[in-house]
Amino acid sequence: MKDIKVLLFDLGGVIIDIDPSITINALKSMSKKSSEDFNALDYKYYKEESSLLNFFFEYEKGNINDDKFRSGIRKFANLDLSNNKIDHIWNYVIVKINKDLLDVVLSLKNRYKIMILSNTNFIHKLYYDKLVVDIYGKTLKQLFDKVFYSFEIRSRKPELEIYQKVIDESSYSGKEILFFDDMKENLEIPKVIGMKTYHVEDITLTKQFLKKI
Repeated sequence: MKDIKVLLFDLGGVIIDIDPSITINALKSMSKKSSEDFNALDYKYYKEESSLLNFFFEYEKGNINDDKFRSGIRKFANLDLSNNKIDHIWNYVIVKINKDLLDVVLSLKNRYKIMILSNTNFIHKLYYDKLVVDIYGKTLKQLFDKVFYSFEIRSRKPELEIYQKVIDESSYSGKEILFFDDMKENLEIPKVIGMKTYHVEDITLTKQFLKKI
């Protein structure tokens, strides 16, 4: 760990507890569409090719604006929902801040640069910040040294471009960065370009690991 200068964290599944099934079930309960049609709303199905999946990817990459996204949800679910209602349901996926973990992360700020790298969208970003401000009185960009959002970078994990952006803008080499993510496929390219990686499978174990570094 002596070479590590940057601790880089994913949000969903790491800093933030998420559960896509809550959003999925909310839409299912209102829609007459088949339950299977809603699987593409779950990141666990992101390996499957579908036009809906690509639509979400484009939204995460900032290539689709919020209004077009909301229209897409209305069309997909065949529901006449207001913008606020769609945003509310879309944010159901965000369960809570993993405060105990985030407290440990923030405690390391005097020894490391702490940064975020997240596949996310503007609607979720606003809600993340609301939850964090309620606890800490600051947004994620105010708490962390640097925050990289896919919708701002126009690239998403596991594309090479988004990791290269971190290296370029952080001014640190890959070998000086330790990246934490809950999805193995998001850790493969970082390894290739020299980053150290940590697969987050259990929040408690991750917290214990961070306390020891």
